[in-house]
Amino acid sequence: MPSLTELAEQLWRGEIRTSDPQHHPFVALNQMEEVAEGVAFYKGFSNIAAVKTSDGLVLIDTGSYHPTAHQRSFDKVRSYSPDRLHTAIYTHGHVDHAYGLPPFLKEAAEKNWGRPEILGHQGVIPRMRRYNETAGYNSVINSRQFNVKTEWPTNPIFPSRTFDDALNLTVGGEEIWIRHAKGETDDHAWVFLPRTRVLYTGDLFIWAAPNAGNPQKVQRYAIEWARGLREMAALAPEILLPGHGLPVIGRENVAQALTDTADYLESLYTQTLALLNAGVPVVDMIHEIAPPPHLADKPYLLPIYDEPEFIVRNIHRCLGGWWSGVPSELKPAPRQAQAREIAALAGGPRRLIERAAELAEAGDMRLACHLADWAGDAAPESVEVHRIRAAIYTRRMESEPSTMSKGIFGAAARESAAKG
Repeated sequence: MPSLTELAEQLWRGEIRTSDPQHHPFVALNQMEEVAEGVAFYKGFSNIAAVKTSDGLVLIDTGSYHPTAHQRSFDKVRSYSPDRLHTAIYTHGHVDHAYGLPPFLKEAAEKNWGRPEILGHQGVIPRMRRYNETAGYNSVINSRQFNVKTEWPTNPIFPSRTFDDALNLTVGGEEIWIRHAKGETDDHAWVFLPRTRVLYTGDLFIWAAPNAGNPQKVQRYAIEWARGLREMAALAPEILLPGHGLPVIGRENVAQALTDTADYLESLYTQTLALLNAGVPVVDMIHEIAPPPHLADKPYLLPIYDEPEFIVRNIHRCLGGWWSGVPSELKPAPRQAQAREIAALAGGPRRLIERAAELAEAGDMRLACHLADWAGDAAPESVEVHRIRAAIYTRRMESEPSTMSKGIFGAAARESAAKG
């Protein structure tokens, strides 16, 4: 199997693409290799960096909450270094990055090493507490987003030390700079190692269009994200280690990846802001705004996880609230009541679903899904309606580029398939 560095270079040159399922940034390769002297990179579903020091090992991110996943990452880290874990740094409080410490803590207790220091932004603890409060909801949306049954964890390991804007450490002679940057989360941080000029971005770079619009999750911060990327670029890193996906190697390549991603976010932000100030409703904005053409097809900005129109919605939510701009949607009638009325006007649910199928066949999947939903809501017990609705949403799922769209449309297909 090619090394991570070889795969990274192939990806940068365009010989392989993240739009290919086997090269999606979330594919768990379960590989670890040294990328600079004393710095190793683990590529799983989510990534980890391990830094050797004379006082022990420093981990940047700790891996996923799932016992199988964090045992795999533990074994790979231990194949790189047997040294005691001195410090763990959370780039943010997501469960695939900050919940992988249990094997290391078990090991520390068994070997009487003492508990490692665990560092995170001051927002990580409130995030972890909120995750406990919303475990049911997060189980539902994670299962839907990835089509994998999820039991959301409720046993976080909180940071033992937090910081606000910045923290500089020296561990066993190794300088480590940690900086806060709002982006995918409000508790996000990135890490720079001056000796090796290695940058660990966490989820501020993931070899995909930035996850700045996730339709099922809390607020993202596009313009602050862009500022953070530019702050990273100013340090002239030579190796970029992302939260998902493969490394970026070489000073010029790293600078390009960071500044292009900042440009992408800034463009969507400024376009949204202009239309917001002009009084354009968000339901119209999403059809008018697009990333610059010269950025849209960059191999590290493809909409394979999040999508530009979702980012526009999140920017609008940050700047202007949740209302769609459509007057009737401020205080809508119940969904099924709307559907029954529309079905009656159309000649019944069967006519609606037949028309939906015709539109799908013609390639108008957006309009087809509107009609399919109305038909399903108007005739919730109809086997025939749900059989056709399932087929329409399956077709839509297969045509979509992003994990988020595929997850939601796939869940709709399964919902109707169970009824049809």
